[in-house]
Amino acid sequence: MDIDQRHKLARSLQKAMYRLSWPTIKEEPNYVAQMVKELPGEIKRALKLVLSGSTISVGAAFIHQKPLAHFIRIPCPKSPEIGDLLLVCRETRASGTVYNALILQAKCVKNPHDATVAKSDEHQFLLYSEWPEFEYRRAGILDGERRNVLPKTITQGAQYLLIDKNAPEDMLTATVDRSLRGSKLFARSLASVLSFDLGRTFDVYPVDGWSRMIVDLLWLTANTVFNRRNAGFFNEKRWNGSAAFDFILNLGNQGVVYGGGDQPTVENGRVKGMGVICIDIGSNGHNTEPDKE
Repeated sequence: MDIDQRHKLARSLQKAMYRLSWPTIKEEPNYVAQMVKELPGEIKRALKLVLSGSTISVGAAFIHQKPLAHFIRIPCPKSPEIGDLLLVCRETRASGTVYNALILQAKCVKNPHDATVAKSDEHQFLLYSEWPEFEYRRAGILDGERRNVLPKTITQGAQYLLIDKNAPEDMLTATVDRSLRGSKLFARSLASVLSFDLGRTFDVYPVDGWSRMIVDLLWLTANTVFNRRNAGFFNEKRWNGSAAFDFILNLGNQGVVYGGGDQPTVENGRVKGMGVICIDIGSNGHNTEPDKE
């Protein structure tokens, strides 16, 4: 995808953000749930306009709970969430198939251009800035499994998603820092992920910690049901859009049963969850490495 295509895609995605039906109960999981429900079709339409001739598949799901990262060697009173929204992209090129991912931690803020990491969120900042070795908590069959993401520093694969409740369509992404200054519209960041100009690549046959973590999250998504009761979602279909996860994990050939799944985790009367949007932009026969701005 060249620069002109990426800009065209970003403009189209931003228009789509204005068409979304934003929740009346203004909480981070509800914004994520709304994007999971409505964005797949919008992404597919936008990509088809930009990449004519490509086979596009887009799917999304809402994991029944948010997996936690319990630090093994660093004392910490709280275990951070892995994230609120995972964007995953697959592209087939002449040189082979490549995969990209971006994890976003959503925060509702008064000013997305000038926010800070609160004391209560220090554990999340520690995860995204230093990536201590951790074991999964609240992750079903993966509970207790250890992961060690390298390098131990900030990565372009994990960022913050800053949401102004009065203008959620203009939500911004921000690089990990104690001072969070959103500088890029979510729509632009999504277009950059799809062009492999933002995010972090991974391998579906993982040997490194980052790749293993991304594949873990995709596998957890394979057995979920979409529930956000206080936002009006009741037992929604697991997939919204086409099952693009199939193209990444080949789940259809692994005996995985689609539909059904666990009941959502409820804490203090609120449903917890993590959204995943999975995009396969296929191949148009002449895909090349992305141009850098």
